[in-house]
Amino acid sequence: MNEDMKKELIAWGVNWDDVKDRFMGNEDLVERFMIKFLKDKSFSDLTYGMEKKDAKEAFAGCHSLKGVTGNLALDAMKEDVLELTEILRKGSLEGAEERYQRIRKSYDDLIEILKKYKV
Repeated sequence: MNEDMKKELIAWGVNWDDVKDRFMGNEDLVERFMIKFLKDKSFSDLTYGMEKKDAKEAFAGCHSLKGVTGNLALDAMKEDVLELTEILRKGSLEGAEERYQRIRKSYDDLIEILKKYKV
């Protein structure tokens, strides 16, 4: 595990103890899955739905992102993703844009960290 990457992820808001436990203490495996997040389509699916003003489409992406956020202990955006998922689940977009923008900022910051360590 790249220690600089680990420090940056923790500073960003990854719950390291949680994600390490999920991967049975294997930090190299954590690193591989974090890098794989760069190819995850859930955020782009959420974005597509938000741009179309389609709550159902946005929900599908957000729900997938919720799962990934939980599995990788991405706590910095977890609460916003959970709240946006519930807004969209109801078929509503009311209050969705504000949450989406906060998720987008967190997501962009995380992607910048991960890109530095991509092999």
